[in-house]
Amino acid sequence: MYKPSFSSPLLLSLLTILVLLTARPAVLRGQSSSYSFSVARAGHGPALILLPGLYCSGEVWKETVAHYEDRYTCYSLTLPGFAGQPAIHSDSILATVAGEIARYIKENHLGKPLVVGHSLGGWLALEIAVKNPGLLGGIVCVSSSPFLPGLSMGNDISVDSTSKIGAMIKGYMSRQTPEQAMQSERGILPTMIRDSGKVSEVLNMAVRCDQATQGECMYELFSTDLRAQLNDIQCPVLVLGDWVAYKSYGATRENVMEKYRQQFSKASHVKIALSDTSRHFIMFDEPAWFFGQADDFFRTFLP
Repeated sequence: MYKPSFSSPLLLSLLTILVLLTARPAVLRGQSSSYSFSVARAGHGPALILLPGLYCSGEVWKETVAHYEDRYTCYSLTLPGFAGQPAIHSDSILATVAGEIARYIKENHLGKPLVVGHSLGGWLALEIAVKNPGLLGGIVCVSSSPFLPGLSMGNDISVDSTSKIGAMIKGYMSRQTPEQAMQSERGILPTMIRDSGKVSEVLNMAVRCDQATQGECMYELFSTDLRAQLNDIQCPVLVLGDWVAYKSYGATRENVMEKYRQQFSKASHVKIALSDTSRHFIMFDEPAWFFGQADDFFRTFLP
């Protein structure tokens, strides 16, 4: 019988909560005060926007910037409430940020930029494309999907059910002290990153994050399903997934691939590829594979 494969930071955090419940108690340039996020800009050429995942800053993309800055102008974003960036108050943080990123693209005349997003950042890229058809030139969605809870709990689970789970996660995370949050991340991150040095880098980002923001973002991801709206996306999408770290939970390459196919079935121009060796941070664990897939996608599907 297939058991859930907790294949994202969101879902691994959920696993931590369930265990507790059942077992025991760069230089910034191009930034404006009118945007809640900060931007580190490097390189030259067409625009490439890089969106991080939960607990991360734009620094998670420094190797990606080094790879692409001779061909693209790279815009690495740090979101509000992430890694020292001031938090914001909003009925929907992710919807607010998605709208601001769309405005940033238009106001800075970035044309049709490419967007690469990891985990939460991948979902955010899809949200931007859904709400702004024709704005983006292409998306690379790394270890993410339009309905993240479905990757572990099954695509048939209702948003009503996952929203209740998301509310539990939000409450738990919002009550954590910085020390408790760091202890949780120290346990979770080694299951998502092979390199201990990279684990330390992400921990240094996480310690500067606003816990209430992280909890709210988790809730919003667990209570929002973009699958039915993917046919509004007009640009090509490359989906890069991971699975092998979750074999002990019953995950197989075939059933994880099928979940991705189901979730992206309404997208008009999509390619899905799974790494057989990487954990969740694919750009850290398998950079050659990551860059090979992205380079080929850019050459093949984009003008």
